[in-house]
Amino acid sequence: CDVITLDQLCGVLDGLGIPWANEGFSDDDKPAPPYMSLEAGFGETAYADNAAWVRWMPYEILLYTAQRSYDLESKIADALDASGCAFEKAITHLDGERLIEASFTVNVTE
Repeated sequence: CDVITLDQLCGVLDGLGIPWANEGFSDDDKPAPPYMSLEAGFGETAYADNAAWVRWMPYEILLYTAQRSYDLESKIADALDASGCAFEKAITHLDGERLIEASFTVNVTE
């Protein structure tokens, strides 16, 4: 399976034991790292016979850590693999915030 439902993805995130929020935390309730944010992208649609065949939206699971955590990155990758969900991964150093952002992009069916 290349895609996952939003409910299934939220279940995967809940099972990781890392605090997370949909569309990020506010400054008032942001926990200390590590924490995650689930961010929606722009939806896409595939058509067949002049009708929408399938709709999906890329979501980013953003893991924020004070220093790179290969263990947590592996834990997320393993959980996504176990759910049968394909993903792409990228690492960004957020120098101004002194954080490392590990991004896992997954396609979610609508």
